[in-house]
Amino acid sequence: MTFERLRITGRDGERYELGAPMHVHDGSVHLGAVDPVRLSRDGTEVHIERFLPSRFVKEQRRNFGPLVLLEVTSYLAEQFHGIQTISYSLSREIEMHGDGMKVASARSALLQDIGAEGVTITPRPDHETPGNFVVEGVWAYNERNLAALGHCLAREREIYRQWEAAAGPAAAIPALRDRLRQLLVRGTGEAGMRGGEESD
Repeated sequence: MTFERLRITGRDGERYELGAPMHVHDGSVHLGAVDPVRLSRDGTEVHIERFLPSRFVKEQRRNFGPLVLLEVTSYLAEQFHGIQTISYSLSREIEMHGDGMKVASARSALLQDIGAEGVTITPRPDHETPGNFVVEGVWAYNERNLAALGHCLAREREIYRQWEAAAGPAAAIPALRDRLRQLLVRGTGEAGMRGGEESD
C-alpha cells in the first residue's frame, strides 16, 4: 500500500458530521477515535480532546499521535469552511510513551509549529497515572497557519511512510485479521437472516 493520508469518518465508516467522534483509519485499519469533538454554538470553533487508540495502535507500541492530530486538524480546516478556530486540550494515558513531561513537551512543540497560540502545559493530578499533563492551545484558520500545518503534515506523513516500509509485510497482518473478522461476522449475520426467512 502506498500511504497518502489517513482517512477520517463517522461511526461505521459513515460520512463525518461535526460534533461526533472522529474515527481515524489507515486504509481498512482502524487506528482509533478522537472523542469528544465539541462544536461551539455559532459553529465557528471545535474543541479536540483525547485520542482513544485502537488495539492495533497499542500493539504497535508506536506513537501515532502527532500524525493523527495533524490529519484531524487538516481535515477540519479543509472540509468545514465555517470553522475559524480549533482549540486543543490534549491528555492521554502516558504509559505507552514513557516520560509524561517529554510527551507533553513534544505535543506543545507540535502545536506551536502549526501556529497555535496560548500553548500551555499543565500537570494533571491523577493518583493512578502520575506524571500526566494536559497540553492546551488554539489554532486559528489563516494563510500562515495553513502553510505551517501543511509543512508539518508532509513531514509526519513521510515519517509514517518510512515506518510502514521498515515494518514490511508484518504491518499488514492486523489489517488482514480485521478484514477477515468483518467477513466472518457478515457471513454469520447473513446466514442467520436466511435461516429466519426460511422458518417463517
